[in-house]
Amino acid sequence: MKEIIEKFIITSDQEFHRYNSWNHCYAAFGDNKLSNDILALHLGFYLASWGMYRGSSGLLQKDYKIHIGAVEVIHRYPELRCSKNKEVTSSDIVTIRALIEDLEEYYQPYSFKTSEGVVKNISATDTLISKILLGTLGCLPAFDRFFIDGVRKEKKKFTTLKERSLKNLFAYTEEHEHLHKLQKEYPQYPVMKLVDMYFWQIGFDL
Repeated sequence: MKEIIEKFIITSDQEFHRYNSWNHCYAAFGDNKLSNDILALHLGFYLASWGMYRGSSGLLQKDYKIHIGAVEVIHRYPELRCSKNKEVTSSDIVTIRALIEDLEEYYQPYSFKTSEGVVKNISATDTLISKILLGTLGCLPAFDRFFIDGVRKEKKKFTTLKERSLKNLFAYTEEHEHLHKLQKEYPQYPVMKLVDMYFWQIGFDL
């Protein structure tokens, strides 16, 4: 596990690499002096760096200020912010699910017009919501394609943001003590970020 995670870390240590956008966004949300406007800008750029502003994405048709309301939602859940001194546990699943639902409810009413003139709503997918939670609070990995491919390769059962899947995820993190030992070597990363890097790298290498 350590070798795989460090493979990701070595890549992200490159100056100006897009992976660093997570570091900047996560650090910004740990700074209580920053305004919601600045935090929304950090969140928007991080999401863009991490593939959420591709041509088919509704977010591509919006400016960064669409995330200000999401920042306000996130601020209602300070207890989910992870750090070297505090990590989320399975006892936080109910609260995490509440935050997920609040973010889904926030984004879904926003619409955009396609190049064909068709009006569609922004899709609050598991990928979008989980990347937001990883980049702001560090309380979940990002459930994107490579992460899910890695999870399936390792025959684990956490591939969605549904409650049962989250229970499986937390059972995994709480059963693997070496994750927490590794976090002491890399205290800048929450445990869920290490989980994200591990399975993402496995999926990417496939």
